[in-house]
Order: sequence, then structure tokens, then C-alpha cells
Amino acid sequence: MLNSVSPNNNLPPPKMDIKEYLHAVENRMDQQELFKHFTILVDNIKSSKAPGSARAVEPTPSSNPTGSKWTWAAIKENIKHALNINDTTVGALRDIVSLPIGQQITLLKAVTERILSSNFPVNDRNNTFEAVMEILGKLGPEYSELNTVVTQPLIATFYNDLPKPYINYVGHQFRTADGSQNSLIYPEVGRAGSNYVRTVTSSSFNNEKLPPAKEVFDRLMRRPDGTFSPHEGGVNMLLFYLAILITHDLFSTDPKNPQRNLTTSYLDLSPLYGNNREQQESVREMKGGLLKPDQWYDKRLVVQPSGVAALMVVFSRNHNYIAKKLLEINENGRFSYGPGKPIATEEEQDEALFQTARLINNGCYANVIIHDYIRTIIGTTADSDFVLDPFATPSNPIYGNAVSIEFNIIYRWHAAVGEKDAAWLKEVMDVIRDCRKGTYKQCPVSTLTSKAHSDNESMFDIIFKCFNDHFVHASEEELEKGLPIAGTHRNLDTGSFPDVDIIKAIRYGFEQSASEVGNGQNTPSAFEMIEIAGINQSRALGTCYFNEFRKFLNLMPLNKFSDFSEKPSVQKALEEMYGTVDKVELYAGLMVERSKPIGLRLPYTMGRAILSDAVNLLRNDRILTKEMTPITLTNWGFKYIRGEPEQNNRVFPRMLRELFPDSAGTGFTDHELKTLFNVPSALNVKSNKKQ
Repeated sequence: MLNSVSPNNNLPPPKMDIKEYLHAVENRMDQQELFKHFTILVDNIKSSKAPGSARAVEPTPSSNPTGSKWTWAAIKENIKHALNINDTTVGALRDIVSLPIGQQITLLKAVTERILSSNFPVNDRNNTFEAVMEILGKLGPEYSELNTVVTQPLIATFYNDLPKPYINYVGHQFRTADGSQNSLIYPEVGRAGSNYVRTVTSSSFNNEKLPPAKEVFDRLMRRPDGTFSPHEGGVNMLLFYLAILITHDLFSTDPKNPQRNLTTSYLDLSPLYGNNREQQESVREMKGGLLKPDQWYDKRLVVQPSGVAALMVVFSRNHNYIAKKLLEINENGRFSYGPGKPIATEEEQDEALFQTARLINNGCYANVIIHDYIRTIIGTTADSDFVLDPFATPSNPIYGNAVSIEFNIIYRWHAAVGEKDAAWLKEVMDVIRDCRKGTYKQCPVSTLTSKAHSDNESMFDIIFKCFNDHFVHASEEELEKGLPIAGTHRNLDTGSFPDVDIIKAIRYGFEQSASEVGNGQNTPSAFEMIEIAGINQSRALGTCYFNEFRKFLNLMPLNKFSDFSEKPSVQKALEEMYGTVDKVELYAGLMVERSKPIGLRLPYTMGRAILSDAVNLLRNDRILTKEMTPITLTNWGFKYIRGEPEQNNRVFPRMLRELFPDSAGTGFTDHELKTLFNVPSALNVKSNKKQ
């Protein structure tokens, strides 16, 4: 407590009669000084036995603090917020001093509650509101200003009790197949088939001397033959298998219209479930809420490294494990069907189980992204107690989410591909190239002419056939059971892949070092066709310049070519091709910028943008922010997505450990489960020493 007051405030010492103190304060209401004396005043009120101070309505007995005990506790909890006393509060205090002392104390306590209740719960058994209403009801018209000052904030409080706009309606707890109605106010935002949005609108003059896209790739991006730079942070390819899954979850550019995104703008595992009802039902059993064994929808993942499709199998199995568990527990008979049951028919039971299992599986996916993926990006290990959790504070997403053309570029991490996967992908791209040309043995030109040019799906089907013929050798009977994975075959009786093979494909990425990503000249030559198409797409859609994007993110623009890459050859190529720093296009700048010193070691601008995108993807999703509750998921489902406390609240280790019971000998040790995104070799130890 203060023992004196500053000489310029003309206020008496704090230990005095409350009535005299109030009158003294009346003529000096500086807001900063007010709080100092306000706390003294409350303390005096706490011990005051002044005549007439008895409350008109006494507090109701309560195990929680009431009266001045509540007031003092609130002040201690909310000291920072109470410093923001405003003019409305000051005016109320000035008017209070003209009332009898008992009413002054009551109203002063009401003001205190109003200041502090947003940060400390109100004990309604205190009966403050009732006492204030009784006092105001007896005042004459000369107190109309006080009446307004006291009651209008109360009305505002009651109004704000119900958040607006209304964003979560009963009956919309499940995702739609195409991503629509995530925002119920703007139901089309993020729907599959929508156009990409533009994050940054450029106002700069066009660069009329853009270098050819092939030259950009050759001079700035191409990894020289025979060279490989292992990731200095020890990050492995399994992390990038997950990144490929996330990328395909968010981006599927329509080959006929590069402005259009065929998938949803949400982290909803659409590669597993599809982007519309027809696609969704093609991978469902339509009974018991189950998916077809080890099945997923997105064919694009077949031509990726086998570990990517293996991750799809992990989430496919997780869905079926969840659906079976939900029915086994059948919390409160929720999934029972028949007369007098919550569900009328077996078909409705299947839908309820499927949609609930899908949401829980989606919650597991979000858990992996937050507790494994983001942790690796920022440079903390998965077994760290620290987590950058976008859900740590409540979110009320109104607008939904829509992915942009800029972020379509930002997620192109082809430079990260490990040495073994790069060699394999070169072979894949050679087959695809020959297939497109019609020179592959199973793809005659006549077939391409008659089918592929008229329908993009047919073109991919032909590529798919070439890929299967060269890499997988799956029989027609096997393909009827689902999509193939190179290096393994489905059991024709069960439709499932052997546990050992799926875990082996995942371990292949786990044990393989990724490449360094930044500084340029480290993208495998196998990606030449893909990168050139990306550069041309970026230009066709009018993306901004690199420095414009940095300014948008409130980052300092780069001033010299030496600011970009550490490699002199890249600096020289940039200058010769673009002339000035501000003419460097977004695509090229993102790929050649220097790397961050820790974590995933992404180029600086790319790394900053990825975190912004991850937070927005999660917090702008109504389903992830409002429906991941026990009411929607069941108690068991809610606990499941929260992970295991002994694994730092991660769910991924449990999925790998329990969904593949027959993988003994090829599975992961307890130690490896703690560091799934780091290579388990001397390389990792060496790299950590460097840091």
C-alpha cells in the first residue's frame, strides 16, 4: 500500500475517512494516479464499518469470494487491465461522490466489477447488480447522467455475451465433401473447384525482359549432377513426405484452367477422402463408417515416393480403427439404430460413424501438424515440452480459408528431395515423359491421340498405367482393390498391404537425409518440367515481385543480389537475368534465398510465410476450432486426438505403434518415435554439433 502521495496530486494521505477521501479524489482524476488511489480506496472499503454502508441486498452465501473479497482478488488478478481505466469509469466515480456513503460504496464496487470482470469471473452471488438496480431505481431525474454511465456499459456487457456474427449452427458439425459451408456466412469460401485467391496485388510495372523459364531453372535451381548437400539440421525425408501430403491436400491446379484449385482450402485430408460426395463414396465401404482397406482417393500420390502413399495408409487405417472403436464404445447408445434408438437405419448409422471418424482422424492429422511438423519447422524437437499451438487461444473463424496462388509457389520444396528419392524420381519422370510423348511401350501415340487430349483424367490414367507397368506390376485384380504402392502388393483376400511393407516405406524416408533447401542450385534435374511449368503458371497469373511479397509480410526488402544467396554463381545469375533486385520475380526469389540457421532451414521468406499460412489454415477452419469437442467427437475421440502425455501430447507415435501390429522387427523403437523427423545416424549428431 502507498504510504504517501506525490506532491503534485494534492490528494490527502490514504489513511483517512472514506467520505473525505472520495471528495478529495473528486477534484483530481488523472487516470494513472486514479488506479493507485483506487486500490487504496478498495482496501479501505474492505475494512470500513462506516454508518450507512450496509448493502441494500447482501451477498448470498457462497464458497467463492463475495463482496470486497471478490473485489480485491479481482484487482490482484487484473492489475494490468485495471490500469486501462477509461473516461467513462472516471465520470462514474465523480458522480458517485454526491451520493450517500453507503450507495457510494455499492456503486464503486459495481464499477470495480465492470472494470475487472472481463479478466476475472464475476460471482453473481455477490448480488452487485441487484443492489445497483435498487439504488438507481430510487434516484431522481438529476441523476440521469449517472444512470446512463452506469447502465450503458452493463447493456454492452449483456449484448457482448453472445458473440456475433453467428458462425456455428446446430447440424453443421461435420465437413461437407467439397469443403463448402466451412464458413456458414460465406459458404462457398474454400470449396473445391474455386479459383485461387491473390495475397498480394502488385502495382509495379511489368518486367518486359523476363528470362526464359528454362534459363531460370538451369541457372538458379538445377542441382549439379553428382552433388548433394545433406540437411544440416538432420531433418529426414519423412518430414517432407508429410509436407507432400499437406501440399496435395491444399493444391490441385486444374490443368485446363490454372486459376482454379480442384481441392479444398482446408487441412481436411482430402487426398484420403476426395473432394466431392462421389469421390468420397468411391473409397467407402458404406457400412459401419469404414473406408475400403488401405484405400485413399488421390491418384497423384501414387507417383510420389512410396512413403507418401504409406502415410495415406496410416490415416486410412486410423479412420477404420476410430470407426470400429466408436461403435464398440457406443457412448450413450449414440450409434445404435432401430425403433426407439437415436438412429433409424443402418445406412444412417454408417453415415454417423463415418463422419465422426473422419473428424477424429482430421483431429489426429492436425495434431501431427502442430506437434511434429510445426515443431520441426521452428527448430524444436518433437519431444520438447514447447509447442507453437495455434489453438492455444480461442478462435472465432468467420470467413473460412482460401489458398492463394502465392502459397502454391511457396510450398514447392523440390530442393529438399533426398539423394535416393531424387534418383528414383528421375526414373519416374523419364517414364512420364515418354508416356506423354507416346513413346513408352505401353502407350502408343494412337492411344494418346484418341483419349488423352480430350480428357485430362484419361491422360493421367495413361500415365498411371505406364507407372504401374514399370514400377509396381500390380494385377488388374489387385488394382480393383485400390491404388497401388511401388514396392509392395495388396493381399487379394483382405485388400490390405502387409504391415511390414508400409512401415518399411515410412522408415525409408525416416532413415534418408533430406537436402538443404535454400541458396539455390539444389533442385534435382528430374523436376525440370515441373518447375518450368510452375514458373510459367506464376507469370500467367501475375504474381507480385519477390520484394513486394516481403513488404507484405512486413519484412525488409532485399537491397543487393548478395542478400539473396550465399552462392556467388546465383548472385551473378540473378543480376544478369533480372538487372535490378526489385525485378526478381517471386518464384525465383523464394527458391534461391538464404536458409534460416535452425529448424527446417527453409529460405527466410518461405519460412516466415509457411508459419503464417499454417496458423491461418488451422485458426480459419470452423470445424477444427469449433467442432473438435467431446459433444461432436465423443469423449474417447476427444481424448484420442489430444495424444499421449508421455509422448508430449503427440498422437503420431501411437498411430505407428498400434496400427501395424505385424511389423515387428521393422517398426520404430521408443527412442525413434521421439525423433521421427530426424535421421537416426551420425549425420544428425554431427549436424547438431554444428548448430
